[in-house]
Amino acid sequence: MPFAVFVAAYITYKPDAKLTWILALPFFVLAFMFTMNYDLIHLVAWYGGEELPLKYRFAATWAAREGPILLWVAWMALLSIIWRNPLKSESDEAHLLRLRLMNGFALTLLLVAWILQPFKPAEGAGPGLNELLQTDLMVIHPPLIFLAYSLCIVLACIAISSILTTYDGIKDTLIQVARPAFFFSTLGIGLGGLWAYLILDWGGYWAWDPVETGSLLPWICLVMLLHLRTRPGKTSNHMWAGTAMACGALALFATMVTRAGGVWAVSVHTFVVNSSGSPPQDVFGRIMVLLSDNSGIEVVVYFLGILQLLGIFLASRLGFEYSKYWLGLLPAIAVIGVIGGGDVLDGLPHTLLVLLGLGPFVEAGIRSLPQGHDWKWFALPGVMVVLRFIHGDVLFELLSLLFAFGLIFEEDRFMAWGWASGGVMLFLAASWSGMLDIWICAIGMTAFVAPWFFAEENTEPKLSFNDRSTQQRLALWTPVVAVGLYLILTLVILIASIDSIQFAAHELYGAPFLAALMIAFVMWSLRKEPQRVLYLLLGTPLILLIAWQFGNSLGYDSTDVLGASISRGQVGLVILIPALLALPATLSLIKENSSKKKIPFFAHMIHLGLVLLVIGHVMSTTIIDRGTFSHTVTLIKDERVEWEGYEFEFTEVVSQTEGLEVGDGYLGAVINVYEDGELIETVEPGVLRFDTRSRSEVDRISMWHGDLVLIMDGTQARSLMEGSDLVRIMVYDLPGIHLVWGGWALMLFASLAIWAPRRDPTH
Repeated sequence: MPFAVFVAAYITYKPDAKLTWILALPFFVLAFMFTMNYDLIHLVAWYGGEELPLKYRFAATWAAREGPILLWVAWMALLSIIWRNPLKSESDEAHLLRLRLMNGFALTLLLVAWILQPFKPAEGAGPGLNELLQTDLMVIHPPLIFLAYSLCIVLACIAISSILTTYDGIKDTLIQVARPAFFFSTLGIGLGGLWAYLILDWGGYWAWDPVETGSLLPWICLVMLLHLRTRPGKTSNHMWAGTAMACGALALFATMVTRAGGVWAVSVHTFVVNSSGSPPQDVFGRIMVLLSDNSGIEVVVYFLGILQLLGIFLASRLGFEYSKYWLGLLPAIAVIGVIGGGDVLDGLPHTLLVLLGLGPFVEAGIRSLPQGHDWKWFALPGVMVVLRFIHGDVLFELLSLLFAFGLIFEEDRFMAWGWASGGVMLFLAASWSGMLDIWICAIGMTAFVAPWFFAEENTEPKLSFNDRSTQQRLALWTPVVAVGLYLILTLVILIASIDSIQFAAHELYGAPFLAALMIAFVMWSLRKEPQRVLYLLLGTPLILLIAWQFGNSLGYDSTDVLGASISRGQVGLVILIPALLALPATLSLIKENSSKKKIPFFAHMIHLGLVLLVIGHVMSTTIIDRGTFSHTVTLIKDERVEWEGYEFEFTEVVSQTEGLEVGDGYLGAVINVYEDGELIETVEPGVLRFDTRSRSEVDRISMWHGDLVLIMDGTQARSLMEGSDLVRIMVYDLPGIHLVWGGWALMLFASLAIWAPRRDPTH
């Protein structure tokens, strides 16, 4: 470790690809120790085991905190070697600073890992590898996620180096990295969803677990970044840089969600965190509590990294210089941790910590004072600060200040509608999720729209939805605006979900944004026929009317209430109708572009994959209530029990203790499944026992319309072993689930086709 840290410090000062590979050595050494079951070190003794198959010993490398950090370092080292030369349109000065930033981040991670002592001697045996990690998908899913996060960090490094040197060619440089970032992020998230579908007893591929939602955030931001080049008008360099830094910040945030044990207490991903709870009722307060833990430096480094990206962006918007020494903050904090221990910052004033993170902006703001300001505009961030003293949520205050300062630093403040809409969405989401009181949110939203109360009468021609150019601009703006607002919504709901998963909020409030995106696809396919587009826009309110009247007849659990008096079917139909319209629209766009440049062709293939995924999501997730007892079926041996048009016959119990790849024992129930009196398949849902723990072994029947998923309740194992003739199972009929996986695969194929063979990112 010390040698790798020394090399990392050296190449941060003087980048050298010939030495960079040394940074990956600690990870490979740790992985080798796990595969060889070298149980003289704590991690191997605690999470490994010679009884594990070789692939799961390797997967045990990221069972604790230390392994994933070293894995992240290895990925950063590899990317630094691959992109050791200047990227497309990257200046020599920006290239050097980018490499220093990449290597400096790897240095910070190495120092954090050093604090946690990955190679410390063993002090006894541990519980072994968590049963949820003993699957093939967990061998490849975490590395891919950290590769995607590494690429997001590279995007942030490109943005910072461009801000501090020259913006020339920033678009070309960012797109060159954003395309592989999108591919690997899509691949990693999809494999995580597949793992949840095959292993977890949710019955579906997604349950809005905080960690899964966290990984979705940088993916959404990447989508927005890749669509900046298609939006109408010239995208400012600040917007390119800001969106790239947001990708990096959200990657850090997603990692912080995973590592901050006790903050998001409802996550099933507790195999890498301390799951003990913390008393404060907000995210920031709970993170500060973690400073007293030996791993506190790790979480605070992620938090300070997010703040620093925010501070650099706001300082660049303000337009005043600041010291580059702020870029050394993260490794400096990590060094302090190495010297004083992981809990060395415990007791540090929280306000000072925030000011350190925002250091570049604070310094730039102080330097700007002699130039003077139009101080009346600073009332907007002032309102955000006052509101924080009322609601007490520091993290939400920082988000609101981002949009407030973004608005007032715009040259034409009355045209800064993007910042204002983001601020309004922020408070709307806080109200919908129950994070803040309605009256506080009303004040916040009023503050963001207040500038337009004082604006002079607009003398420009008003927009006409019958005008072709207006329609096209609206269609092109929608992916950026709708996706951006959906990102804000998801982030706020995640921050509010520290004690309970808010599945209903995601589905209910996210529906209009997904519907808007689908309608934009249809509008673009009809762009040569403005009259038909006008009819489409005028007919949009009919979607709500149809959903209200006929949503409950969608089938399965569509009549169950999702929010207030709104049913799952009604919410699903709001998305489903535009998605079904978008299906032929995207197919026509694919046909239209089949003989043109490959990027538009494959871009619309990605859109088609998204449309299919959304349709499948509505049918297999939105309208299925996994919390209701209606999916619980109690079976009596050798008797047929009817459920939703199927008949289930429990015939025998299967028990096994020898010859298992993993686990100490297996118990399953053999069940015949009939439809219309005909046997369609025999399934065997069961439970795999791991010492004192267990894992459901989900079984399913794949049919043309979807999957029939059967899950044995873990509490049934003991009664079955004692000879009981009763077994209770959970049954989920998931129509359209094939569309989810088909759409995901199509998105992967098309994004790979755009990225892999292309050296010039602009063509």
